[in-house]
Amino acid sequence: MDALMLEGFTPILLVGIAVAIIIFFISRNISRKALILISIVLSLVCVGIVIYSREVGGWEGFGLIFVAISGFLGIWVGTIIGVIIKK
Repeated sequence: MDALMLEGFTPILLVGIAVAIIIFFISRNISRKALILISIVLSLVCVGIVIYSREVGGWEGFGLIFVAISGFLGIWVGTIIGVIIKK
C-alpha cells in the first residue's frame, strides 16, 4: 500500500536525487567559487519555474512547483556534500 502512495511522487524524487548526483560529480572537477556560482544560477532557474507555475495554474502548475522544489533541494544537497568532501 505504501508503494502505491509513492508511485506518483517517484519521478519528482528522482529529479532531486539525479540533480544532487550530477552536482556532486561536477563539484569534483571545478573550484568552490564556480560550484557556488552554478548552484546560485540553477537555484534562480528553479525560482523562475515556481513563478512561471503560478501563471500556469491548476494541477499542472502545482506539479511544476514540486519538481522545482525537488530540483532546488537536490542542487543544494549536492553542493553541500561536494564542498564537504572536497575539503
